[in-house]
Amino acid sequence: MADTEPGAEAGAGKLGEDTQAVLQAARDTAGAYVGALHALRQLFAAEVGLARDALVQALVFLLLAMVMVATAYGLLTALLVAGIRALGAPWLLAIAIPLLLSAGLAWLGVLRAKSLLRHADFEGTRRQIKLGLQGLPDQDAPP
Repeated sequence: MADTEPGAEAGAGKLGEDTQAVLQAARDTAGAYVGALHALRQLFAAEVGLARDALVQALVFLLLAMVMVATAYGLLTALLVAGIRALGAPWLLAIAIPLLLSAGLAWLGVLRAKSLLRHADFEGTRRQIKLGLQGLPDQDAPP
């Protein structure tokens, strides 16, 4: 037992004041992070609630706007048919012109929607996930 230092047999003593201060600072910091994360979670939950309510209201007003636009479009089409008919065109032609105009506008809308939906397929994200699951290629591997 001559190899041991004096006081080593008694075990660890009390922590010093500096060590206590560092430990207390670490506890305070961890508590602050936990408090910040708790506040962030509450903020996120509140924002999700607001977004949900706003989305419902926006959809109701969008539906109302669609009904009003559809009514206006129907009346405009009727006015166009009456105007073409007043010019002396037969009924078939007076109805066919707004019909073809509406079909053309609908087709352009479909093409535009298809081109926009290509951006909503998360291709980049899916590609990155696939690469992440396969692992990164070795830099030293021969081609």
